[in-house]
Amino acid sequence: MFTIEDYEIVIFPEPDKDEHWLYVRFPDIPEIITGGSTIDEAIKNAKEAFECHREALQKQGRQLPQPTKSYVAA
Repeated sequence: MFTIEDYEIVIFPEPDKDEHWLYVRFPDIPEIITGGSTIDEAIKNAKEAFECHREALQKQGRQLPQPTKSYVAA
């Protein structure tokens, strides 16, 4: 079973410079988008979003997609 550490996570700032928000995306799992006002909050929310998505897929009898090979932890 894959864990969050197997996936690339991209964190980027809100394009509107007046807003202080960091978005988090999983390139291999485009359904997940989350964020936070600090790096710690963004990472915490990413972990929660990942777990929620994994649980939802399991209830549907589906699995997480295969991580891009270059990001799989050795």
